[in-house]
Amino acid sequence: FIVFSGSNLICQTSIKDAIKKFEEKYSKPEQPMVAVEAEKVELYGMMPPILKMDATLSTLKACKHLALSSNNIEKITGLKGCERLEILSLGRNQIKKLDGVEDVAETLQELWISYNILGSLKGVEKLSKLRVLYCAQNLITKWADFEPLKECKALEELILVGNPLVDEASKSGDYREQVLLFAHFPFLVRLPLPPS
Repeated sequence: FIVFSGSNLICQTSIKDAIKKFEEKYSKPEQPMVAVEAEKVELYGMMPPILKMDATLSTLKACKHLALSSNNIEKITGLKGCERLEILSLGRNQIKKLDGVEDVAETLQELWISYNILGSLKGVEKLSKLRVLYCAQNLITKWADFEPLKECKALEELILVGNPLVDEASKSGDYREQVLLFAHFPFLVRLPLPPS
């Protein structure tokens, strides 16, 4: 799929084409893969990359784990209708905001969003069932940017290493204490510390 933007030529894989590639890759002669029936749908690392999520994703009614990592996605959209989605993998994209996650707030338990360009966790507070948040290597610079995590009462595992604030706090030795104190997570089981 080729898009012309001004004088630029942009190659991308649409969600529809990515789903087709997924079905072709995992189909067997005796059992064809049908993405709308699959519990795990792997659309990661498409070449050319996926640039936009769209409403085609809403056809994945049976999907519990949606993998969209290692593309070039800037915005979270198209998840309405993904009624069973528990794990959303969006690492290594170009995502700046968590707008759009509210469409799966009732079911999402794990959000893998490391290696993006998030400057805040605003929007994560809508994920009442969130147990795991992988948010390493983003652009979070202020403790206030973690404020939305206070609403994630089910959170057990949190990875924030590689964010500017966390790197700075680790130099002073107060990373774990600050996050635990700040977020008040009674069930937090795993909070990896950055290397000293």
